[in-house]
Amino acid sequence: MVQYMQIVKYFLDAKTFQKVKFVYPKDNDSVELMRSYFDDENLPTEFGGRAILKYDHEEFSKLMTEDDAKAASFWGFDKKLQQAVNGHHGADGAPSPVS
Repeated sequence: MVQYMQIVKYFLDAKTFQKVKFVYPKDNDSVELMRSYFDDENLPTEFGGRAILKYDHEEFSKLMTEDDAKAASFWGFDKKLQQAVNGHHGADGAPSPVS
């Protein structure tokens, strides 16, 4: 547990690091901390709540791809990408395999 905190410490501002809390399902202090921030119906069962979370990688990937497309459209990157592809920016083909 301490090793993760030491690693993360180097990537965060000192003030921000003081706000970071790592939580672990089998640690009573972690469970109590999570229960203080979340209602039982939204808290995963691993932390003593009633929420049963199901992770589907295919569904998650689909949602992230849709979100990426929305963000690119919002910032105008979708048009720049089309120009780069249509304008032949970048490599014209794949390199030949080396045998």
